[in-house]
Amino acid sequence: MKFKGIIFDFNGTLLLDSPLHEEAWITMAAKLRSKPLSIAEFQQYGHGRTNKAIITYLLGREPEQTELEYIVEEKESQYRTMCLNHPETFCLAPGVIPFLNEIKSAGIPITIATGSYKPNVDFYFKQLNLDVWFDRSRVVLDDGTYPGKPAPDIFFLAAQKLNLPVNDCLVFEDSYSGIQAAYEAGVAKILAVEPTLEKSKIAHPINNLVYCKGFSEIKLDFLKQI
Repeated sequence: MKFKGIIFDFNGTLLLDSPLHEEAWITMAAKLRSKPLSIAEFQQYGHGRTNKAIITYLLGREPEQTELEYIVEEKESQYRTMCLNHPETFCLAPGVIPFLNEIKSAGIPITIATGSYKPNVDFYFKQLNLDVWFDRSRVVLDDGTYPGKPAPDIFFLAAQKLNLPVNDCLVFEDSYSGIQAAYEAGVAKILAVEPTLEKSKIAHPINNLVYCKGFSEIKLDFLKQI
């Protein structure tokens, strides 16, 4: 086996909640700027990034701390309500649970590296029973102490949580910023579970990038082969 641990992005990867985030951010953008936020624009400049980075982009300036906290909580409170109101969407992606069970049985160290902040991560663990597979203390989230994706810091921190060199870790991602961050970190291989990503928008060599359509066909044997 050419890897020793696995790092998962969460939103858009293990949880296919991108439409809910997009809807919440489009609503919020209407309050923060005059120009409407399109889904294509958000996919390029929003997906995978921290709340602060998205809000800075929408405002065209860095927000004050109290302003940031107010906007974040308004948007995320709306998003969490939407999750609970859409149980057909608010569930782990198809194929994820069998895959996580297989990894758990094999004893492979795993963790989550997400741009979500603590209240959302706690919400996910409670509502989706993530502690069946993940150690909450190993999760790396947006706490404001390091630059978010596309900076590589989040994957360095996640590898440290697994007590592994980052180049011994596979990364599952769905966003341009997350793929760039994983590439800059020097991970063993990046698996893009969002097949609609345009290769022309990925700004680095893609020889260590594997495209796959979600988790339904991903097995441990497949990972060993790559």
